[in-house]
Amino acid sequence: MTVSSIFLCDFDGTISLKDVTDTLIEHFGQAGCDELEAAWEAGMIGSLECMKGQIALLKADTAALNACLDTIAIDPTFVGFLQAMATAEVPVAIVSDGLDYAIDYILQRHGITNVPIIANHLVYDGDEAWHLEFPYATTFCKKQSGNCKCHQADILYQTYDQVLYVGDGTSDFCVSHVIDFVYAKGKLIHYCDKHGLPHHAITEFADILPHVAPLLK
Repeated sequence: MTVSSIFLCDFDGTISLKDVTDTLIEHFGQAGCDELEAAWEAGMIGSLECMKGQIALLKADTAALNACLDTIAIDPTFVGFLQAMATAEVPVAIVSDGLDYAIDYILQRHGITNVPIIANHLVYDGDEAWHLEFPYATTFCKKQSGNCKCHQADILYQTYDQVLYVGDGTSDFCVSHVIDFVYAKGKLIHYCDKHGLPHHAITEFADILPHVAPLLK
């Protein structure tokens, strides 16, 4: 029996080499951003409330924002990974609690135009003002995220037999418990080790290819 599989990939720190939202806030965030970050880190608010407030405090026009996004590099082996998955007929989707506009802009700069992006919706209001919308938010997300990655995995299991996940950080902890296998970078490696989750440690997307072949059979 053929097993249908899909790769679900985090973006910030996984595909991109820097966190996009943090970079934009460093460049364009006004007073109050640090207080929101501290409240989120202390568990007083969820990431939805934190990011909604921080994005409302950005002051930049689209040209300045795009110029900042131009400085953010991606894993140089990600394009090769996409090509290998296309050959294997394994779809790849991006799930992020970050910003859809920024993700799409960065990917297009690298010639990547055909990967679905499930992320929060960044809107320019004019006069250097922005706001964030949350089309994938749920009322039951344990982390009060703008985009519940566990819910997105549940949706994919309605179509696919196997979900393989690639991530690196805190926003990837919960979803790592509900999918078949994790390719982990950064602090997600330690988390998977600690909780006994099936995973393979990587430093770049190229590290996935030698390991994944048996899982796809």
